[in-house]
Amino acid sequence: MHFIKPKAKQDFVSNGLYWKSYGEFKKAVSSFNRALEEDPGNALAQFHKGQALYQINEFVSAAQCFEDVAVTDPKHTDALYNLGLAQEKIGRYDDAVSSFLRVVEIDSRHLGALTYMALCKSNLKMHGEAIDLLDQVLKIEGTNPDALYNKSLVLGRMGRQSDSSFYLDKAIEAESGQSQDLYEKGAKLTQQSRHEEAMRYYTRALKLDSKNVRALVAKGWTLDLAGFSYKDVFYFFDKALEVDPENADALLNKGLVYDRTGMFKKAVDCFDRILKSDPGNVRAMYSKGVSLFSLKKYGAARFFCEAALSIEPDNVRALCSMVWLLEHQKKYDEALTYCDKALSIAPDYVYAISYKGKLLMSLGRYEESLECYSRALKLDPENQRAIYYKSQVMEKIDGENKESFFKKFGRSFGN
Repeated sequence: MHFIKPKAKQDFVSNGLYWKSYGEFKKAVSSFNRALEEDPGNALAQFHKGQALYQINEFVSAAQCFEDVAVTDPKHTDALYNLGLAQEKIGRYDDAVSSFLRVVEIDSRHLGALTYMALCKSNLKMHGEAIDLLDQVLKIEGTNPDALYNKSLVLGRMGRQSDSSFYLDKAIEAESGQSQDLYEKGAKLTQQSRHEEAMRYYTRALKLDSKNVRALVAKGWTLDLAGFSYKDVFYFFDKALEVDPENADALLNKGLVYDRTGMFKKAVDCFDRILKSDPGNVRAMYSKGVSLFSLKKYGAARFFCEAALSIEPDNVRALCSMVWLLEHQKKYDEALTYCDKALSIAPDYVYAISYKGKLLMSLGRYEESLECYSRALKLDPENQRAIYYKSQVMEKIDGENKESFFKKFGRSFGN
């Protein structure tokens, strides 16, 4: 899946869903408002606008959105459930109970509605009824974090502090476990390049456990891939580092962003922090080498890339880092040796195939270069670097052909 925000101006719902999926709730609300200006009866825009408003604590406006949807579709359980949640937030507990009851009438096993109906009943001093509802939920799903948290809260209100503490501990344990499960589901989607879907799982994981370091790093990485500003991205890496100051994944990704945005000294600092606690971290080694090269510390750059390869001689990315260093020093033949080794390990690695094309072009071996770029584009038709350089090679070949033609036949044309 590509990270391309809908371009059609009239596709405001898609724009709103895009911004909502990345946590940009104010931008989402703006897009949904534009959609509703064009079509006031657009229930999809109204519902998602309500969810976005809820996320920025505009509960009254959110409740109105959900109410509007429910008027149009009285059996829209998601709208009724979210309406109840918003009503609970603004203290309309009786109304919230009514909304949750409407959900349960349609779906008697809607655990969310039962759980938050219990909370509202407790807010109305009906603690016994609340406990009965929560026990009903826990009988179906014994590790439901919301039910466990709410039971702890209600028991505390009833003065049963020991029982309250017991359920609080169970809630924290269940929440952490579910957060990790959600992260794992997101990671699987990331492997399939389904990044926007993965982001929803990372967000849900962090809603359950805001200190889930793996989810924090994954969300930051995904936002970076989607083209968000480095400040938005660093927020999540820094949150991960608050939990685990030496977390290698957070430091590595932060260093890579620093390197890409030209802040090479800060990048090196990140990689050094990794190597201080893990001297054999190959990824940090060759990444540091690349950043040092950009700081014109050529000897040190090569040292760290070679150090990485001394540990993992077949590490394709480390090999390609050497290719990058050597190509920038115009050592094309030596770079080609490393590139060929990388391709002997990973024959379809498009980056290496494309880079080999660049090296061959620099060596004047244009026909071979063209073959590389054609192969790269067969594997990745949208590869912009390969598209650009292929056109450059074709111009070179065309120029050579013209020169050869005029050398051979020039006199026939009076030259």
